[in-house]
Amino acid sequence: MPGPQPDLFGHDAQPDLFGAEPFEAPPEFVARIREELRATLARVQGAEALPWADLTRTTLAELRFRSIAGYLPEGEAAALRQAFEREMERLYAEADGRPPSG
Repeated sequence: MPGPQPDLFGHDAQPDLFGAEPFEAPPEFVARIREELRATLARVQGAEALPWADLTRTTLAELRFRSIAGYLPEGEAAALRQAFEREMERLYAEADGRPPSG
């Protein structure tokens, strides 16, 4: 007869696989991320219409921008995200034929 079923949702003493220390990206990696984000921001700032071929690629670019900004210091990431969101709102408004909000 099998033993008692283990608690599937309990908090067993399993070791932390990722360690207790937060990940800190190497400075050269952060520099590449910063360069990519600034290039993407410049691309949308200079665009009169959405600069990607379709909405799927646009969505992926937005998700990537928001995600990789997390490697930068918090204040810098927030400023870049805010500027990017402002430009994307402008481009979406243009695509919809409406004035941008804000």
